[in-house]
Order: sequence, then structure tokens, then C-alpha cells
Amino acid sequence: MSDDTPVELVPALGPAAGIETFVIEPPGLGTALRISIARAIQPAVGASDDPTAVVYVTDADYMFGTVVDAVRVGSLGGELAPAVVVGIGYAEEKGDLAFVSTRRFLDFYRGPRRSFSAGAYGSFEFGGADAFLAALRDHVIAAVEGHVAGIDPARRILLGMSAGGHFASYAMAEAPELFQGYALMSPMLVDPQSLVEGALPQAAGDPVMVRLIEDLPALPTGLRAFLSAGALEEDPGTMFADFAIISNALRMRAALARHGVETRFTQFPDETHGSVTGAAIGRALQFLLPPVEGKPDWQAALAASE
Repeated sequence: MSDDTPVELVPALGPAAGIETFVIEPPGLGTALRISIARAIQPAVGASDDPTAVVYVTDADYMFGTVVDAVRVGSLGGELAPAVVVGIGYAEEKGDLAFVSTRRFLDFYRGPRRSFSAGAYGSFEFGGADAFLAALRDHVIAAVEGHVAGIDPARRILLGMSAGGHFASYAMAEAPELFQGYALMSPMLVDPQSLVEGALPQAAGDPVMVRLIEDLPALPTGLRAFLSAGALEEDPGTMFADFAIISNALRMRAALARHGVETRFTQFPDETHGSVTGAAIGRALQFLLPPVEGKPDWQAALAASE
């Protein structure tokens, strides 16, 4: 016999077990960041006290939950190395993504401050990646890795999607030692410009970020970079066609390979710029966060113990 007495929803301490959320206001950035930290979980068998990897996720107001779920399920099953996941979002975001959808263009794109008209989508301000990189390098990473014990600074990974992929390539060019692994998922490797006085000269799809990498004298040894795109991202008539996302990702892969970076490129059939996100995250983590060599497979270990 069921009891239909109303049950009260009682607020929990946080959004999920093992996740903490903080606010930090780095000097010079002009906005406060919401930093979400998901602690690493160890596999059922073969757990260790070794330092863990850490995955930093831009666009956390879009992607943090997806990355956390993928890392936790993969590491629990021994298919990924255990890792802390750090989401970098915005304290002013209220849940409708209105703030982050404009702020991300300032923080993720390099170059001078400029306006870009996107027609029916409105106008946006671009150009502030240098300040965002400084906030990440000088404040966010130090605060996170001071708060969470056991992070291995030599196993930092940066995940960026779309404009976040532009930022990831900028970070690789400006501070390549900061991360060991980079994910450029459906990366915007152009400098979006309006046809206004003072705009950076360019043609449609001009891969300026590829040239930035090509012009580097060298990159540190041991870097890994994952690149991906949906197969429909350059379809004529779509809003992203002029950005040459697939073609430029392939050009970037070649430029990185010439610097000795270990790369992987995946193109996902039937996927658009929006629909490809989940698949790209999963594949990026497989490449950038493999199980630690020499650690036992928990399924085999469990079977052997029975």
C-alpha cells in the first residue's frame, strides 16, 4: 500500500557528490568567474594515491556536467585515468546563458577589442584572450591546485569548444608549457571581423590561428592535441560555413605535427556544430586522458579475485 503524503524537497549541500563551486574575481579581467571543481574518483580496483590529472574546461556553463560525467564513468571503469575536472564559468550567469554567450567572445578571442555584427544574432565585442589567459595562469590554476591536493601539474589538460578552441590554440601559442594536453573541438581558428574601419584584414575562413602556431620557433616536447569537427560544419548555407572549421582543423593538425606535437583528428559523420559536442568530449578524453600505464584493469582484477 502506497503512502501519498507530500514529501518536501530539502536543499542539498551541493549540485552533486564531490563537486564544489567557488567564485573568483581575477584582477584585470573585469568579471567574476564561477569555478566548479569535481574531485577525481578512483576505480573500484587498482586505486592509488598517485597524483591525478586535471582537466580545465572553458564554457563550463555549457559543458561542465558532460565532461564530469564522461571522466567519472570512464575512470570508474578503468578506461580513463582518474582526473579532477575544473569548470571555468561566469558568476553572473543566471541559467539562460545570456551573459556567457556574449562574454565568451571577449575572453576567448585574441586581438584588439573590436565589434562583430552577426546579423540577426546581434553584435558582439571580441578581443580579450590575453586577459583571460592571465587570469587562468596566474590566479585560477594557483587557487584550484592549492585547494585540491594531489594534482599533478605536468598532467594538465585544456578543453575548448568552438570559440573555446580558438582560446586553446591561443594558449598553446602564448603559454604552451601551461598544459600538456589540448582539445580543440570544432575550433574557430579565424578572427571574426566586421567590414568596419580598423578590422583585421582577412578573407572568409582565413586560418590566422594556424599561422600563429606555424610561426612559433618551437613547442615543448610531449604535448598532445586532439582536434575534431562535425562533418556538416562546412555545409553551404549554414551559419558556420564561412569559418572553414573542418579545413582549418586539418591545417592546424599539420602545423602542430610539424612542431612534434602528437595529434589526433576525428570527424564525426552527420553532426553539426551544436550536435557534435558530446561525441567530441568523449573522444578527446580517450586521447588525452588514457589510463596510467602499469595500472591494473579493474574488471580483470575483479574477475581474478572471484
